[in-house]
Amino acid sequence: SLSPTIGYGVSDDLMVGMSLSQADSESDMDINLHARYFWKGYFGYVATSGLSTDNLSIGAGKMFTFHKNVFVDPKVVYDSAAKTTNLQLGVGLKF
Repeated sequence: SLSPTIGYGVSDDLMVGMSLSQADSESDMDINLHARYFWKGYFGYVATSGLSTDNLSIGAGKMFTFHKNVFVDPKVVYDSAAKTTNLQLGVGLKF
């Protein structure tokens, strides 16, 4: 699935954002909130699914910057609702 995401750097170490996700064409669209705290090139990650605190995802990862503002951010995320651990890969632009 694709989840378009937008984030805002509150400080040099903290980013908050939101994303939209939809599992398939028959399901409702969810609004998800997330935050990242950066420390020595790595980040801690926490997110909600569908604006519910019952469905928290917690993880850690590293952001790799390529050619100016293009980045890739692999992360390992534990999903408390599904009780699974997943490897996720994000690609984005920094402005």
